[in-house]
Amino acid sequence: MGSVWLAITYIGGWILSMRIFGYFWKNRKLAINDAEPWFPENKPRALYISLLQQTEPEATDAQLRAALLRRAMEAVTRVLSMREDKQVLANLVKQGTVGDDIWTEFTVSEKELEYEIMAIVEEANTFKERWGQTILQTASEMVMHEKSKLLEKETKAKKEEEAHQKALDEQRKEHTRVQSEKNKEARIERERAKALQELLAEEDAAKKKASRPRSKKKSH
Repeated sequence: MGSVWLAITYIGGWILSMRIFGYFWKNRKLAINDAEPWFPENKPRALYISLLQQTEPEATDAQLRAALLRRAMEAVTRVLSMREDKQVLANLVKQGTVGDDIWTEFTVSEKELEYEIMAIVEEANTFKERWGQTILQTASEMVMHEKSKLLEKETKAKKEEEAHQKALDEQRKEHTRVQSEKNKEARIERERAKALQELLAEEDAAKKKASRPRSKKKSH
């Protein structure tokens, strides 16, 4: 069991190292001094703010609630991702694999995520009293549900691909078998034709030999 966790930790560290290396190299290449966010643009957050500012027509209460819930789901997804990255990143910093600046950028993004969660809770309470106490739990359940659906979809697609591949393998095997039978029949037919040709040649030679006139013996 220990070896399994060791392998998982190693793979996780390797993936994160590659991600951090690409991130660090991008900063070096573009000569960016300011800390770059750990995550890409928060599109659900941008959409929610856009709906709030929409005037013609104004977004409905249902649209705003749905957008806020989607924003909360994005926050939950990022929290889960940062939890996975944090321990691995801490070990990499401790080992000297990456610099402290990367850790600083990570902690800055972590703090920004905390502010984002607080903002979501406050926004939720403007729609319904104490909704802020449950919106993150609801968002977590929806994230897990989506992950479960995605896993189910991937599993189904994998099974379908395996079934398709199996069918192709069976078709290839059947084609090979049929082709082998045809080749065998063709070989037998060639051998039969050759034997018949040899037999006819022997019969023709025998007939020619029999049709030759015999030489007469001289009398003394």
